[in-house]
Amino acid sequence: RRKSQPWRATAHSGPGTRAEYVRRATTMSEAADSFKDIAVPEGSDRRELYKSPYRAIYTYKMSAQELDEKFREAITGDHQKGGWQIKNDERVKYVGKLEVSKEVSEDGDPSNKKKLDYKVSFEDYPEAGMSALKYYTIQSYTK
Repeated sequence: RRKSQPWRATAHSGPGTRAEYVRRATTMSEAADSFKDIAVPEGSDRRELYKSPYRAIYTYKMSAQELDEKFREAITGDHQKGGWQIKNDERVKYVGKLEVSKEVSEDGDPSNKKKLDYKVSFEDYPEAGMSALKYYTIQSYTK
């Protein structure tokens, strides 16, 4: 049985066409640039495999070492989704778990700060030339 291909319905540019499908995919990829305000690094052939309110899984066609460099640039940079601190880094040769933390002010009040903590896991698949990046909320990670 053939998989459904929503853009094959008609040749014009209305709903259900390839043009509409590409527009929706672009919008979805823009939303995939972060998980809970943590930047998701750009990389070679980035794919979002799974995303829920509790975790997200991304794969890349790059080594774990290259992914680590992109990840550090994305989360510690001086931009809106940056400013995260890496703590409890348990990785060995770029593979394993770490935690990221950031204090943010609620309602724009600098005296009312909330601390955000998340777990991040790196996996490397050198035989396939790929690596994976997984984000977890602390609650889902401990269950």
